[in-house]
Amino acid sequence: MDFKQLRSLVAVIEYGSFTTAAEKLRISQPTVSTHIRTLEEELGTPLVLRSTKRVELTASGYKMYDQAVSLLSMHDRMLQNMRRRESNVVYLGASSIPSGYILPKILAEFCETHPDTSFVISQDSSQGVIDSMLAGVYDLGFVGMPVKEDTLEAVPFCDDRIVLVTANSERFQAIDGNDAEAIKNLLTSEHIIMRKTGSATRATGSHILEGLGIEEADLNIVAHLDDLEAIKNLVEQGLGISLMSEYAVRNRVASGWLRAFDIPGVDTFRRFYVVSRKNVELGGKTDELHRFVQQRGQR
Repeated sequence: MDFKQLRSLVAVIEYGSFTTAAEKLRISQPTVSTHIRTLEEELGTPLVLRSTKRVELTASGYKMYDQAVSLLSMHDRMLQNMRRRESNVVYLGASSIPSGYILPKILAEFCETHPDTSFVISQDSSQGVIDSMLAGVYDLGFVGMPVKEDTLEAVPFCDDRIVLVTANSERFQAIDGNDAEAIKNLLTSEHIIMRKTGSATRATGSHILEGLGIEEADLNIVAHLDDLEAIKNLVEQGLGISLMSEYAVRNRVASGWLRAFDIPGVDTFRRFYVVSRKNVELGGKTDELHRFVQQRGQR
C-alpha cells in the first residue's frame, strides 16, 4: 500500500469515474485500475462496485475511503510543513574567523528582520569550504581567501588585517610597536605558533613573511594548530607568538591579556568573501541573506 494507490482510490470515489480520476491525477486509466485492484488484493476485500454506471463503494470501501482521506491529509500537511521549514533553513560553510567573529553579528542583524530563519553552520578551513561549495554541500560559503574556481562567485564583504600577537608580559611591553626592525626580530627569534595549511590566515601570513624577506624554514615553529582559542591561550601562557586575525584577538587585547603589533613595511590587509555557485538560483532565505551580506559589505 502506498500513497499513489490511496490517491487513486480517493479520486475514483470523489469523481465517480475511473476515467475522470485518471484525468485529474494525470495518469492513465489502466494505472488507476491497477492501483485500486492492488489495494483490494492487499486488503483481501473489494472496495468499489464496477457493475454500475457510477462507481459505488462497498462497506469496506467506505471505511477505507475515510482512512485514506485522513492519511493523505496528514501526509500533505507534513510535506507542507517540511517544505516551509526547509525554505527557511540556510546551510552555511565558514572558515574560522567568519564563523567565530563576523557571522554572529551579521546573522543576528539579519534575524531582526527575518526572525523565522534558521541556520546550519559548519566550520572548516577556507579551502575546505571552497571544496564543499564545489560539491554543493552549502548554500553559501564565507572564506578568507580569493576564489579561483570558474563555477563559484566570490564577493568581498569584510576587511581584516593580520597582526603579530604576543603575551602582554613585561618583555613584550618593552618593545616599541613602531620599531620595524624590532618586530621583524620577534619573528626570527621567538617561538612561533602557526595555523595549519589550508587556512587563509596561514596563506596571508606566508605572504607577510615573504614581504619581510623571512623564509618559513628559518622560523622556530613550536606548534601547528587550527583552534583559534587554543592558539590565543598558548600565546597568553608564553609558549610562543603568532600571526593572527585582528578580529580574533581584539577582545583579549582590549582586556590586557594579549598584545598585538602592527607589522610595518608590508601589506597585512586581507578580505573575506561570501561564496555562491554561479548559474544556480538562490531561493528563499538564502537569496535574502546573500543580498543582505553584500549590501552590508558595501556600507
